[in-house]
Amino acid sequence: MLDFSFDGVSLSSFGGRMLQPPSHQIAARNKSFVKIYGQSGDEIIDNQSYNNVPFSLKICFLPFFAQQTAQDLARAVIDWLAPLQDGYYIYRDSLNDGYFTKAALTNFEEITRELPTLLTATLKFSRVPFWYKDSGATAISLYTGSSNSIINPEAYPSEPLYRWVYERGGNETANITVNGVTTAVPLATGATTYYLDNVCKQFYRISDNQKIYLGSLLLPDLKPGTNTVLFNLNGSISSGSFHLEIIPNWRRL
Repeated sequence: MLDFSFDGVSLSSFGGRMLQPPSHQIAARNKSFVKIYGQSGDEIIDNQSYNNVPFSLKICFLPFFAQQTAQDLARAVIDWLAPLQDGYYIYRDSLNDGYFTKAALTNFEEITRELPTLLTATLKFSRVPFWYKDSGATAISLYTGSSNSIINPEAYPSEPLYRWVYERGGNETANITVNGVTTAVPLATGATTYYLDNVCKQFYRISDNQKIYLGSLLLPDLKPGTNTVLFNLNGSISSGSFHLEIIPNWRRL
């Protein structure tokens, strides 16, 4: 059975079915073709990113399976989807088992009663370019003093979330080396959790549920295959006061 879920709620829970499977659409590279005077052939400007992917779903609802009247079922579906038009939500479907993406609902205008026992609707979405592997949302703890080997199972570099905790007084620095590239990261006084989000290109900590931005620090992405991560602490920092983990965000187009 073809099914999808949006914000953790599945179509099948409303007695719904996809009338046809969504097509397998691949995100297009964000690039421009620029004409240069006197040059035959356009110059390609690659913006090093991918565009969102629009897609639509044709769905139907069967009040019999939902054990509701058609009117009550239509109201329940509206109450599910109508509030979810304000941003991205987690989207899953049965064609991409073990993966999820983030999608925005861009059009949901009506539910049509085709028959007394059949309701239909067309939903339009815009999703981010990548599908993310479920296992890539699990944090990987790293250890100081030795190389940590992390294997990216996908064919595309991942943009991980680096997260570390520093639990002692004094302003210090630690060196984090990813595939031979070493970056010095600052550690402020007090027990603090830091986040370096490669997806959003943000370095921050959270206080009172608010992001406090700390600068433009970036660490390398994780390439396909084997990655080596090592962190070294300066002499005044004990290994017990610093903990580093990576949420790898394995992904595919």
